Amino acid sequence: MTIAMPGQAPYAVAGDHTGALWVTVLTPPGLARVTPGAPEPVVDHEPLTDARPMLLSVTADAVWYSRSDDRLARRDLTGAGPGTVVGLPGGTAPYGIAATRGGDVWFTAPGTNQIGRLAGGAAITLFDLPIPDARPAMLTVDAAGTPWAALNGAACLARIRDDVVEIVKLPEGRTPPAPVGITAAETGIWYADIAGGSVGRVDPSGEIHQFPFDEPACRPHAVAADADGSCWVTLWGSGELAHVTADGEITLHPLPGDEPHGLWLSETHVWVAMESGTLVSVARM
Repeated sequence: MTIAMPGQAPYAVAGDHTGALWVTVLTPPGLARVTPGAPEPVVDHEPLTDARPMLLSVTADAVWYSRSDDRLARRDLTGAGPGTVVGLPGGTAPYGIAATRGGDVWFTAPGTNQIGRLAGGAAITLFDLPIPDARPAMLTVDAAGTPWAALNGAACLARIRDDVVEIVKLPEGRTPPAPVGITAAETGIWYADIAGGSVGRVDPSGEIHQFPFDEPACRPHAVAADADGSCWVTLWGSGELAHVTADGEITLHPLPGDEPHGLWLSETHVWVAMESGTLVSVARM
C-alpha cells in the first residue's frame, strides 16, 4: 500500500494501538495522524508554525516528538486538545527520542553534545558525552530500561547505566563508522552505519557483528528490530528497504519514491516514510 501525502515531506513514522500512524512532516512543518483504510486513507496534518518536528515515540496513550526549537512535545493519541510542550535548555536541538513505559522520556541533544532524560513530565537531567562533537543521533531503550544512542560523529554507541555514560566503540568497515539509526532487541542492539553502508548488532555479550551491503553508497538511515531476531533498515541513498536476518542474510525491497527515512513495524507490514511525499508499506516475511 502507498499513502500519498501531496506537498508534504514525511520523515519519521510510528503506529499506535488504534491502528493510526503518526508522522513527523518536515515540510510544511507539522505532525500528521494517518488512518489507513478503505476507501481512502485519512491524513490529518497539524501544522507547526515555529519549529520543525524531528523524531517521535508512541506509547500506550500518547505520542512524544522532538522539535528543532529546543523543545519536546506530547500529543494525546486522540489528537484532541493543544498537547503539551516541554522547553529544554537553549541550544540542545533535540533529535532522537524514546518514551518508556515507566514515564521517562530519553532524548539526544546534539546541539550541546548530551543525552537527556525527562522524568515525570518536568524534571530534566542532561548527561555530558565524554567525546567532543559526538553528534548523538537516534536513541533507543532496551528491555532493562537502558538508553542507547548512536554517536554519528564518534564511531561509537553510548549507553547510560546508573547515571554513568559508557562508550561502545564500533569496528571499522569500509570507512570509520557513522551510526545514525539504532534499535533494541532481545538479541542485542542494532545500528545503521550511514557512512560505511552497513548494519551492525551489539550482542548482550558485547560481541559486535557487522553486515555490509553490496552498495557502499546505499546510506542506511533508520533501523527497526523484528521479533524473529532480524531487522529492517531504510537505505536512504539507494531508495530501498532492507531485511537483514540475525545471521546477516540480506533481502532488498525497492521502494517507490525517494529518500526513505523512518520506519515502523506493524504485525503484518513495515511502514516507511518517504521524504518524497508518501508512506509505503511492505509485507513482513
